[in-house]
Amino acid sequence: MTFVKLLVFVAVLWSLYVQLTRVDWEHATGLEIRHWWALVLAFLLLVPNLWMEFLKWKQVTKPLNVELKLIKNAFWAGVASGFMSPNGWGNFLGRLIFFQKREIIYIIFTTALANLSQLIPTLLFGLFAVLFTYGNSNSLWIAASSGALVILAVYFYGDYLLPKKRSSVTFIKRLQSIRGRYQNLKWPFLALSSIRFFVFSLQYVLLFVAFGYEDFSFLLVRVWLVYLFTSFVPSLWSGKVLIRETAALFVFAGTAVSAPDVLVSSIIIYLINIALPAFMSSFIWLPKRKK
Repeated sequence: MTFVKLLVFVAVLWSLYVQLTRVDWEHATGLEIRHWWALVLAFLLLVPNLWMEFLKWKQVTKPLNVELKLIKNAFWAGVASGFMSPNGWGNFLGRLIFFQKREIIYIIFTTALANLSQLIPTLLFGLFAVLFTYGNSNSLWIAASSGALVILAVYFYGDYLLPKKRSSVTFIKRLQSIRGRYQNLKWPFLALSSIRFFVFSLQYVLLFVAFGYEDFSFLLVRVWLVYLFTSFVPSLWSGKVLIRETAALFVFAGTAVSAPDVLVSSIIIYLINIALPAFMSSFIWLPKRKK
């Protein structure tokens, strides 16, 4: 497991290098931190950001009656595996090593449900941003609203697709066995995910404020657009290396926000919310299976 921790550490350094080499530093004129309080606050908001995600994980583990230390270690192991997986959806992999085989289906399913709950506020507020920016008479609005309805339907009613009669298929049978254990998690997940969405949206906006931009509502709507555009784009790393920067440049094109500021803000939000937690996880979690 030491090799896995070392791999996480190297992956963080590699992705950071890729991020930094994408910036055209020779033409990055005007980069100046004008409001240091905004930069510091963006870093400090990492704490409630991670805390909301940890509370979702605690909701998952509540029926399992496990000790708090194991819950914490499994959480940080999930941060590590999520960093090395497409779009961060592999966070269940690190968590699984702390639990018995009989809990595998429950951990995988509830973790996926928690991840899906994080997508819902991104879609809903992204839809508002599309409506506010482009109006409701374009294909983007139709596509995004259709996607939001499908995801909401799957999130709240997808389990009704499971047959009531006990299935002979092993996988379906296991899903049926945990159906009653996750029903009460949906609304807490959604509430915590919504709070977390506002936290990391505020972090992103504060980075632009740090560079001297003060139209808060304009920045917030544009940030919601960036998150919407990057929600369904597959990425090798959870931080969507290069993808968020491209989307941000598109969203802020033709506005008063300069391209260097967009790139640097996107890199810093990646460092704060993705690279730093992954770096911390390589030192914190202790991969020992609970006996």
